[in-house]
Amino acid sequence: MGTGAFRQKNYDQAIKYFSQAVQVNSNYVGAYYYRGLSYLAITQYDNAIADMSRALALNTNDSDAYYFRGFCYANEEQYARAVADMDSALSIKTNALYLLCRAYAYLQMTNFNASIEDYNQVIHLYPTSTDGYLNRARAYRMEKVFGLAMMDCNAALAIRPTLPKAYQERGEIYHDEGDYNDALADFDTSLQLNPKDESVYYLKAVTYSDMGLFSIAIVDLTTFLKFHPEDSEAYGYRGWCRTETGDYEGALSDCQKAVALDAKSIYGYNNLAWLLAVCPDSRFRNGKKALEYAQKACALGGWQDPTCVDTLAAAYAEAGDFRKAVKWEKKAIKNIPAEHLADCREALRGYEHGLPYRETPKGTQKSINASGPPPGSPGQ
Repeated sequence: MGTGAFRQKNYDQAIKYFSQAVQVNSNYVGAYYYRGLSYLAITQYDNAIADMSRALALNTNDSDAYYFRGFCYANEEQYARAVADMDSALSIKTNALYLLCRAYAYLQMTNFNASIEDYNQVIHLYPTSTDGYLNRARAYRMEKVFGLAMMDCNAALAIRPTLPKAYQERGEIYHDEGDYNDALADFDTSLQLNPKDESVYYLKAVTYSDMGLFSIAIVDLTTFLKFHPEDSEAYGYRGWCRTETGDYEGALSDCQKAVALDAKSIYGYNNLAWLLAVCPDSRFRNGKKALEYAQKACALGGWQDPTCVDTLAAAYAEAGDFRKAVKWEKKAIKNIPAEHLADCREALRGYEHGLPYRETPKGTQKSINASGPPPGSPGQ
């Protein structure tokens, strides 16, 4: 009865039947295994892990149970455990799915060499595996080896010329190389092939904002949010774009929405603090609140993110504490990306002379005491 419900994708009912089965026989390995799969199907990963662990205690030679438990660990961002389970699964038999999952976990751990090696094995086993090529392309892109990443995308397109994900991945490579027009062309092709992939609207928005076309970026972010109304990052990002167009009321609303949706959003708090500290319209500035949110962002980032520290300096300046503004700006300068170093040094000079930062919308006039794009924006 449980397996029948499982095949019909009635997972809640399947879980009830499997639970009855293990009550009758507490050593029924199949009931634990399929109940674990049922929990996995409804994304209750902790329960799935517990059941797969019970199944493995009864049968240590089940490679699929290791795989599914590792898959759950990966979804819970416990990547080292995911790798360990894939190691166990692969010690029993070679399987491309196991390799793909381990490669993904390695990628999240920024172990690029190990990830690429696993994707190499996948492609060796299945030379027409577009998943192997595209995921390896992503690993190369994250490692900034753009030439090899591009070759893998083109290899995937040679196998499947109408594969939306291949155009999307290649578009991201073009974006990271600064070739924005080609990136947008590939994103548009991806959307034409798969209009239901709303994530592409977010990628387009990032590209348009990097081109300084913030109004167009806002349109794409608004489309994305229609499909993902609970996405904190998208609200924070749209808030920053609205700041750049001078829509401070809309920006404030978006930033507040971002932190309301995710109390641990580093850049949600950071962008909100930035707006409250540097807005040229005094109606929207609030030094006390800016300082509160900037400190929250820094704490969430372990006080290691230089963009958050840069915001904290601006918040102290707005609150009138220029001594601390200077102190924190100097800390930001030590680790800020090179492309923003000159702006931060200019900001520091302003704070040393008792001048708070005021940012004006892009395209209107040069910012006074500019400290670069707001922390949390593309490029930072």
